[in-house]
Amino acid sequence: MVVMTATLAVGLIYACSGSSQTPGSTPTATVGIAGGTAEPLEANINESTSQTQTPASQESVPSAPPVFAMESIDGETIRLEDLVGTVPVYVLFVPSTADEIDRAQLSRIQARYETFEGMGAEVVVIVSDLPKRVIELRDELGLKFALIADPLHVVASDWKVFDLDHEGKVSPASFVFDAHGSLIARLVAAVTTDRPSVEEVLSVIEQSLSVGAA
Repeated sequence: MVVMTATLAVGLIYACSGSSQTPGSTPTATVGIAGGTAEPLEANINESTSQTQTPASQESVPSAPPVFAMESIDGETIRLEDLVGTVPVYVLFVPSTADEIDRAQLSRIQARYETFEGMGAEVVVIVSDLPKRVIELRDELGLKFALIADPLHVVASDWKVFDLDHEGKVSPASFVFDAHGSLIARLVAAVTTDRPSVEEVLSVIEQSLSVGAA
């Protein structure tokens, strides 16, 4: 069964089956804020008592993912190093423009985008598809946050979320940085439906801001 709990250490969100492990071994779903108070977080992850572990859950994801400078579909150069360490940043990898799960996830983020803006947080989404299709997706869903087309999986490969199951696909993945540049939460899905809810992401950011203000 997949669960999500809070810890006092630097938070990591993992998605897979099995028991709790330390970073670098087979991960379990955990979230927390460094220096914060451990409180249960509401989880919106599909639970299963017989879920089969996939190769994606066995891969090691870098604890400090590489920065990038990429042009968004709006022509703006997104330099991650200019954002991380100044404001909270939510980096999301989306496998496609056509899958209904991907589209629903982006729609839910857009529905709460004003909340992200109110926290001063930046949302950067890397979509593994052609720029034309990403533009069409933006227009269809009315997306206002930064979208980067990554059809050749350059960024996804650098962040080690590409081809984890050896099928040439990008795994859905979420990375959350606090305003000080620390990676406070992440989820690399072992199965495509294992994704954090928008409320979970907002809660992690809110907690980091509260800790920083304390």
